[in-house]
Amino acid sequence: MREQILKLKAIGRMPTESINDEETIITLVEQYDELISSIEKPITLEEAEILVTIFPDGFFYDLHWDLLRLIETCILNTSEEEYQKLIEKCPSEEWRENLQIRYENWKKKNQ
Repeated sequence: MREQILKLKAIGRMPTESINDEETIITLVEQYDELISSIEKPITLEEAEILVTIFPDGFFYDLHWDLLRLIETCILNTSEEEYQKLIEKCPSEEWRENLQIRYENWKKKNQ
């Protein structure tokens, strides 16, 4: 397990972005950004299972998209059943739906 993923797990789930966010949120955004962007792709299913749990309920300074794209890199080394189970582990309904839609689109393109 990569160190960056363990650090993201320790930081925990991304909060949802708010117009009332204080300056201190910048440090948290920078932590997530630095860790997510430093992970070499592709990731393993085990790593994706950790990352999928940190999605915010809504949005978090566009880092949710970086997280989604990173998780998707495990598709080629994962069975359909395993990937479906991974999607189900996402705590955010919105991001679970995004993962599912994008997976369905990927399957159509790659059949």
